[in-house]
Amino acid sequence: MSKKSEITVAERQILDFIKFRSNSKHRFFGSNEYLGDSIGVQTTSAKNMVNRLVRLGYLTRTMEGQKRYLQYTGKKYLSVVGDLRNYDKAYLKKEVAHYKQEFKDAEDTMELMKIEINQLKDKVAKQAHEIMIDNRIISVLKSILEQLGIKDDELQKLSEAVYKEKYGDD
Repeated sequence: MSKKSEITVAERQILDFIKFRSNSKHRFFGSNEYLGDSIGVQTTSAKNMVNRLVRLGYLTRTMEGQKRYLQYTGKKYLSVVGDLRNYDKAYLKKEVAHYKQEFKDAEDTMELMKIEINQLKDKVAKQAHEIMIDNRIISVLKSILEQLGIKDDELQKLSEAVYKEKYGDD
């Protein structure tokens, strides 16, 4: 009869991955999110498994400033993975998909901004045309008023009166 393992397959995958990513010169400093993404579990699950592996003596955890390091203690277990390079591929594939989505979102935002810019250009052109028409009307009215003998100072008073009537005393 076979003896049941003390740790789960996923916990063994974490140990395999940490061993793969570290050696006597380089300790593992990846986050729980990185661990979870690499072996295909949620970040919370990876965190719980790491805590359990520390409690059971398979890993040691040390902190240096804000950086957490995990190190395999050497306690024996049955490995479940042969070639760990596939973990890197899975993680990188997820990262590529994430950045492709961000790029697509940025492209979509840029297209919307182009549309908005064109709408604003159209609005500015329309307002410039309206100003040009208003200036022509003002020029014609000024010419008519000059022909009627109304001087600039009288025109200014008339203009102020019209403004007050339309917009108030402000």
